[in-house]
Amino acid sequence: MELISYGLGGDIKKGSWKKEALECTEIFIAVELNEKPFVLKRVIADEGSKPPISIFEGDFADSKAPDSEWFVFKSRRSDSRKSYSMQIFELLGLEQHSTADSDSLTIHQLLRILYIDQDTPASKIFRTEPLVYDKESMRRAIGEYAFGFDDLEAHTLRQKVNDKRKQFDKLDEELRSIYRLLGSTNIKSTKNELEYELKELYEELSKIDVARIDIRSEDYSYKDKGLAKQAVEVQKQIEDEVDKLSILEQNYLSESYEVSESLEFLNNLEYRKRQLINAKGTREALLDLEFRFCPSCMSELGSVPEGSCSLCKCELIPKFDHTYIQSLNELDFQISETSQVLESIQLSRSKFELEIKNSKRLLKSLRSKFSRINRFTSDYEKKIVDLSESRGFISGQIKNLEDRMELATDLDARRKFKDSLQADISDLESKLEKLEASRLARIRSVKRRISDQVVYILSRDQSVEPAFDCASKFEFDFSSDGFRLDDRANFSASSNVILKNTFHLSVLLQSVDDENFRIPCFMMFDNIEDKGMREERSQNFQNIMLEMLSGLSGDYQVIMTTSMVASSLNNDTFGVGPFYKKGMHTLDFSR
Repeated sequence: MELISYGLGGDIKKGSWKKEALECTEIFIAVELNEKPFVLKRVIADEGSKPPISIFEGDFADSKAPDSEWFVFKSRRSDSRKSYSMQIFELLGLEQHSTADSDSLTIHQLLRILYIDQDTPASKIFRTEPLVYDKESMRRAIGEYAFGFDDLEAHTLRQKVNDKRKQFDKLDEELRSIYRLLGSTNIKSTKNELEYELKELYEELSKIDVARIDIRSEDYSYKDKGLAKQAVEVQKQIEDEVDKLSILEQNYLSESYEVSESLEFLNNLEYRKRQLINAKGTREALLDLEFRFCPSCMSELGSVPEGSCSLCKCELIPKFDHTYIQSLNELDFQISETSQVLESIQLSRSKFELEIKNSKRLLKSLRSKFSRINRFTSDYEKKIVDLSESRGFISGQIKNLEDRMELATDLDARRKFKDSLQADISDLESKLEKLEASRLARIRSVKRRISDQVVYILSRDQSVEPAFDCASKFEFDFSSDGFRLDDRANFSASSNVILKNTFHLSVLLQSVDDENFRIPCFMMFDNIEDKGMREERSQNFQNIMLEMLSGLSGDYQVIMTTSMVASSLNNDTFGVGPFYKKGMHTLDFSR
């Protein structure tokens, strides 16, 4: 049974291989997938490895021909070839599926629900996996996929939503970063804003050109009274700005002293904290040190009362720990307070530094203006120069805005794309809501049908387990990997086996008649007589299984192992191979 699972694509855990199986070199399995014959071939390699699977299209007899064509598929996909799981899923007519963690569902994972082995506890739905691989998300994905709970259209839509959300979040973060930068510089960022500002600047430029023409046609007296008055005003502005700059520089210097002192104090506090921690470490080391001789005169010390110092004989009172914690808390508080004060002072100093730079810039501009005024010989000359400067300044602004227009165009395109992504996400989520409603309806329907089937089969268990006779509700959960009968999760060991096998049989019965199931109408039972099962109870279940399966019209296959075979199955119609008596083995090569 283990080798059949392995040949179909299952993994056998390291340490779980049977000695006889490892003596084989490879396994061949003839299968029928979607009414077409194929042969699977897999090498039996070292424990824990995942050899490839070779697939032949045709029956087993043809596969033995010397010129038979085999296609090799590894456990993992490559750029040029699918994995064997992908290929088998495709031959079964099943779409490939990924879990919520983006792990691809494999044939091995699907076999966890199709192969009921003896090692897995009877309370579990899925075949046991190593803990690191047995994730809740994987179990839920296997169950929902196999039972047709997870509509693949919904899965595709969710993948699209996830992809678009990633795009949206990335674009949103990029735009936020750009807006933060533009916001701190007061730069306009939209095309409409820039176009409006450009329009105003071009209008200003036109007015300046008209003003220059008007000035040339005016009659000036060439007197300097206007220039003199303006020079006095600029001189007063310069004096005020010099006074302001002096105060700013004094404040900056004062804050710099404060920063220096705070830094020195903070460094001192951190040094004291390190010393205090080192002192505690030293004390703890010395506490374990017992003196037999005086370190001063080297005389041997006498006996020491319990709980006293081995050197001075004083009672050991754990005052230091309290003092240490108190001192450490005080230092931490002072460090925190000093850090906050330092941050505040540094911020204040930075503001003074910025104001000093602005003041110096303004002062330089005023002095340049004062010098320029003194060079003019008339109001006419000054007005012409002023208009020329204004025109140059506006032209520079226009050039700057035109350069930023490319950024604004890009930002507008990003905003529109972000809006389209949001619209797509909303549309996809709306479709998902409708599919989710349909999905929930299917889950309720399938769970109700399986519950009714389980309750019916258990009622025919010969009254061995009283709770089975009057059962009314069966529930199962993929995430927790468990099931409950009338809110009860545990029965006797053999009853747990019956309950588990009844559930899997019911699943197979539903899958054959329900085309939305993705279970390939196949099940392997290797635990029919597990956990102290009595012969008559096992055979009763076998007969129930035969009866229920015989009523099916669709194709299916059940492989069951038992040494307590019921007489109805112990024949050439249902029995495969010889009856193995005690001491006989299926892989006994000496026979």
